[in-house]
Amino acid sequence: MKTYFLAISLMISQLGFSQQECKCSQNFDFAYQKIKDNYAGWDDKITAKNQTEFEKLTQEIKTKAQGITDEKECYFHIKKWFDFFKDGHLFVTPITPYSIEDAPGVVAARAAKVTQLSFNEVSFTEYLKQNNDKLQSVEGIWESDDKAYKLGVVKDKNNPKLFVGFLLNDRNAAWKAGKAKFEMLQIAPQKYITTYYYADFSSEKNFTREVKNFLVIENIYKFNKLFPIPKEEVNNDDLLHKIADYRIEKLDAETALIVLPPFTLPNAPEFVQELVQKNEEILKTSANLIIDIRNNPGGDDAAFTPLFPYIGTAPIVRKGGVFRATDENIISIKHELEAIEDFPIYKERLAPKLQTVLQKMEANKGKFVTGPDKEFSVSNPSITTKKVALLVNKNTASTAEQFIFEAKQSPKTIVFGENTKGLADYIEVRDWGLPCYGWRVAFSLAKSHRLPQKPIDNVGITPDVKITEAETDWVEFVRNHLKKLQ
Repeated sequence: MKTYFLAISLMISQLGFSQQECKCSQNFDFAYQKIKDNYAGWDDKITAKNQTEFEKLTQEIKTKAQGITDEKECYFHIKKWFDFFKDGHLFVTPITPYSIEDAPGVVAARAAKVTQLSFNEVSFTEYLKQNNDKLQSVEGIWESDDKAYKLGVVKDKNNPKLFVGFLLNDRNAAWKAGKAKFEMLQIAPQKYITTYYYADFSSEKNFTREVKNFLVIENIYKFNKLFPIPKEEVNNDDLLHKIADYRIEKLDAETALIVLPPFTLPNAPEFVQELVQKNEEILKTSANLIIDIRNNPGGDDAAFTPLFPYIGTAPIVRKGGVFRATDENIISIKHELEAIEDFPIYKERLAPKLQTVLQKMEANKGKFVTGPDKEFSVSNPSITTKKVALLVNKNTASTAEQFIFEAKQSPKTIVFGENTKGLADYIEVRDWGLPCYGWRVAFSLAKSHRLPQKPIDNVGITPDVKITEAETDWVEFVRNHLKKLQ
């Protein structure tokens, strides 16, 4: 315990000293060196055509950084240099994310446009009692699953398809009882398009499902109905297959929906493996699979491999990346091998590739070396899947885009949605600690085997079947499309 306490004390002391002595230029100079010497995309991004522009920007950033000591100012200043590369895998990570808040007047203007009703909890409860026989199923008092919000939902007086979810009690000066937290436009029985208002009254549109006594605003909140007492409540099967964020749901006799978690989720591969195993009967008896990877930022590429037997008709090959062999990238790989030594799952999965890459890098310093390919067997005669739809959008990124490329090796696969984010050309991201503020700088050690012939960064993968924003229920769109193909 004494040693532990001493180490913590020294760390705090050093941190305090470094914060007092820090200049923004220390972080920039360190990051510049690491990226120039090790980033796999350096020679692709800095060309004869933009060399002069880049050097001018670099000098401007470097000069001004010498006089900056404020962390937030430093972050947004050097971010301009990072933005030049147009690579979402090249970035600085502060301890706490910085944001630029809108001026109070801007927020107030947005707030003024948001509906304000005259109800509070007492008056709305009385309204519900008096109109009980006239209420739609969605009208009533609802509580969020984290109990942060208790809201009323009432039908709009002028539009029978519009429902307003509003606060029942004051939260602060801006958010009073009666202020709309969301507005839902009904597009089908128990289905809505919802405009949800955040704390600063900025808004986001999302799809919402009403499942018995649950209201699920996708990717935002779930609400449980408190009053009037629901006529029917969800059961355990509903919770697992209809309510859960990440789930496998039987949509009809021929179609199953698979909503995958972000691949950044801790233990994502194990989570998906268990999800597939527990729902094996649904998957094996569904001719059509819809795999929803909208808003998936990528992460662990082992997260989606449990689905390969349902996707592939022949072995699926994962092509190795092209690594930049430098002394510091070799250090990064060695550290990773050391770090996974005590974790059998990661060691088994990652060590063979990393050891091969390390040997090649050490023998070819100053060059690029290609990592090993990996082949996935898909032989399973009991699987009868005929069509696999990948549902994607503009926030499908990185390893989730790699999933698309690998799934497209199968003739079963059709991609639906909109162009993906375009963030998969420069890969194998690692990071280094910066001298000041506890920040880290991250960059790619490798680039895709597709380069330079087939880049996708900042363009994305074009779907086989486009879905426009005018389409309200994307899952239903895909389900109907697949039925027409039979």
